[in-house]
Amino acid sequence: MKYFYLLLLLITLTIACKEKALSGKRLEDKLKATMTGYLDSTFKSGTKAAIQNMSYYADKSRNSYLCRFTVNFKINNHDSTGVMTAIIPDDFSTITASK
Repeated sequence: MKYFYLLLLLITLTIACKEKALSGKRLEDKLKATMTGYLDSTFKSGTKAAIQNMSYYADKSRNSYLCRFTVNFKINNHDSTGVMTAIIPDDFSTITASK
């Protein structure tokens, strides 16, 4: 009986410690933060990029998110707004972006 309780305890700990999938507002914030980090590291210094709008679709077959960002760029005294698309994997490690 003692082994049964030990097994039950291990199963409970395994389930409780499993990483939860992001959803809703937390997922949107993480996608925006990932894209903002990518933009900051990609563009030359002096360029400021601010994400104004975002839409995304979770692609289960590729374990990634297909995202579309409306980005406001400010370079010196000029500004412009553009649309960028990106593929962000579930682990948020790399970004495949097109301008």
